Amino acid sequence: MLTTTGARTGRKHRVPLGALDIDGRLVVVASAMGSPKHPAWYHNIRHNPLVLVETDTEAYEAMAALPPDRDRLFAAVIAREPGFADYQARTARLLPVVELHRIDTARRMGDWLVEVHDWLRGELKELSAGLDCGTPRELRLRCAGFCTALTRHHTGETSSIFPLLAQRFPALAPTLAKLDEEHAAVARLQEEIRQLVEAEADPVRLRAEFDRLKSELDAHFAREERTLVAALNALLPAPG
Repeated sequence: MLTTTGARTGRKHRVPLGALDIDGRLVVVASAMGSPKHPAWYHNIRHNPLVLVETDTEAYEAMAALPPDRDRLFAAVIAREPGFADYQARTARLLPVVELHRIDTARRMGDWLVEVHDWLRGELKELSAGLDCGTPRELRLRCAGFCTALTRHHTGETSSIFPLLAQRFPALAPTLAKLDEEHAAVARLQEEIRQLVEAEADPVRLRAEFDRLKSELDAHFAREERTLVAALNALLPAPG
């Protein structure tokens, strides 16, 4: 049984499906017995990929993803259940294959993301406390260290993590685009602050710009944690 959240209504919908274990991967096919239209549950997971999976022995939350090797998986499905080939022959639409990733309780990539954010929050707090003391050189070094770490983190997200999530979870695409815009806004603030530090600008102005950066980052980190942690936990283990 697969429980999804209605794309239009927000209500829970429970539907029985034939799931297959393909090399340890739980997959379902949005066949609708060869109907010309995708089944409602497939439209639902395109808007909200968080689902509930129930089998004879257990129930657990999962993320419904579109696998990059769809054709290979569908060939394996047909080898196990030839009826799906008949369903595909009845319709012009390509039958979607959906992989159901169990949300693991062990430490995963989403948990690691929160850990990185917490470390950056701590560094930001220390940097804020040091704005009003220390030499200009010390301030430049602290700012450069923080900005380098933050830039590397955001670059990794933009170049690797976000494209993966957009491919596997299309419902997240608008959120990921918004997060990318926030990356650009934060980068502009970082550059403004770097220039102010280099010029040893008015401390009041520097403090105001720094507080603006902190506010932007707090909101950005909170948005990422609210929207991405479950998907990352479903897909990837935490880095070693």
